Amino acid sequence: MSVTTDAVIKNHLHIGALTKESNPKTRKFWLGADNGITIINPELVTEQLDNAKKKVAEAKKAGKQILVVCEKTMYSEELATLSSKAGFHYLNQKLPAGFLTNFNTLIQRIDSMNEKKKFVKSDSYTRLTKKEQVMIKRDLAKVERIYEGVKWLKKKPDLVILVDGNLTKWLVAELEITGIDNVILASTDFNKWWNENSLVMMNMQSYQAVDFALHYIFS
Repeated sequence: MSVTTDAVIKNHLHIGALTKESNPKTRKFWLGADNGITIINPELVTEQLDNAKKKVAEAKKAGKQILVVCEKTMYSEELATLSSKAGFHYLNQKLPAGFLTNFNTLIQRIDSMNEKKKFVKSDSYTRLTKKEQVMIKRDLAKVERIYEGVKWLKKKPDLVILVDGNLTKWLVAELEITGIDNVILASTDFNKWWNENSLVMMNMQSYQAVDFALHYIFS
């Protein structure tokens, strides 16, 4: 069942960025402006949500590796829960640039984390001093916080779902370089010409809007 414009409006997906911050490249998606805020055409939002939902469903059915990336603090825990439930890999913490263009480094970090997790369960770990054990567990916790959601990722993802294209411009650039298929959720401050079948123009400042969009796309 397709999403309705009423649902888009009710969940505030049609509210864009400040008009003075909105990029002219997104103008075709604008319905107008209200009190200095750009209003996105709700009908175009519904169309893009349906396109994104279809693309994700087809990738999942084909057994492709799907990675969701979201650096928005307000949605960090929910992204982990939602992505895990859907069977997707996820990254929900701020990341250094280069993990797609220098993917081998990411794999090395994941392998290192997994090896360290095995080590803390081994007899060798129990023979360490309490101070050494604490230091290793502290280091492991830091790494797990970033990479736990990709611990089973063994190759470059086939599809990347990016939440807030303007917030993670470096990743948008890496998607261009690598040519990896994608779905980008972005507001009217997005500064790229992008394939409309891979773009959802929507409110990026509202927890409710992000939550609604991701639940719909993933379902």
